Amino acid sequence: MAIKENVLGVKEIDCSDGINTEDYNQIDPGILDCFPRTKYPVDLFHWKEKIRVLSPVYHVGREINRHQRARIRDLSEKGLLFFSRNQIENYTTCVAGNLETALNDPNLTWDEKAGVFICELGRRQEQIFQHPMAQELEDLRKAIESLCVYLVEDSNRMAKMVHDVHANISLERRRINASILALAIYLQMHKGEIFLENLEIVTLGFFLYDIGMSRISPMMLSKVQQLTPPEQRTMREHPKVALEIFARLNLTRSEISEPASQHHERINGSGYPNKLKGDCIGQLGRIAGVADSYCAMVTSTPHHKGMPPINAAAELVTNVRQYDQVVCRTLVRFLQTVNR
Repeated sequence: MAIKENVLGVKEIDCSDGINTEDYNQIDPGILDCFPRTKYPVDLFHWKEKIRVLSPVYHVGREINRHQRARIRDLSEKGLLFFSRNQIENYTTCVAGNLETALNDPNLTWDEKAGVFICELGRRQEQIFQHPMAQELEDLRKAIESLCVYLVEDSNRMAKMVHDVHANISLERRRINASILALAIYLQMHKGEIFLENLEIVTLGFFLYDIGMSRISPMMLSKVQQLTPPEQRTMREHPKVALEIFARLNLTRSEISEPASQHHERINGSGYPNKLKGDCIGQLGRIAGVADSYCAMVTSTPHHKGMPPINAAAELVTNVRQYDQVVCRTLVRFLQTVNR
């Protein structure tokens, strides 16, 4: 494949040996519908079959008029519209807003679809935290159902999602990162005994585990100074608040309530809100507690600098009084298999 310039000075791509699908991918009309109407996120090319050349028809960032849009759609419907995989990140970000279309897109590898899942799950999780209503819950459920189908097909896909967790440990990502990590631990602990219907319920519980924080004042959450005793008491009530939200949404399954109500409980009874200890803390609560604590340790906040993952993992496995060591060791073993 070579770049050539025509007599008008327009650069075209000579594909006389055929299109290299590793470099250029076709865009079908369904994907095109995911693009903004006025500006497209990638350069677009017209595959001219007779002369076997990819000719540019659109340059990223330019305004598109009605006639150009009609021509580009026509090329797409005829299977003649392509984009360069050098711009796959822009492409993925754009199609992520339509999860079903993105997951059926043959242009995306599993690694890229993992990024789509995290982006869309994070968006829908944030929506229900801001507006804990039935429609937001249904939107999150649909995304979780798709995720669980992918993970049941191949549980090794979870490693890429955890890799992406560590690629972005910003404060804005802390909640979604902890949810993903809790799910990863659960899958590792239950290898060979995962059933899709139950996995969907458990996953929903992990993605809603911190929803009680949605009722905490943003001013309190962003406060740099140490919280006052009354503020600390308010903060410690958020697991109970989660149960009130679940009751209003008719979420009665223990797999959903346990992570939310118990993720701050500790094995030795030093946690909150109910100072549960030992076997009174369920496995899902223990998993959520470890995932939440790990992500808190590695994430920088106005109060502290995040520690390296290896140090956070070491701190968890040595804190035998507070954390379930089966869960902690499962986390550490899994992290050792995830490429950084």
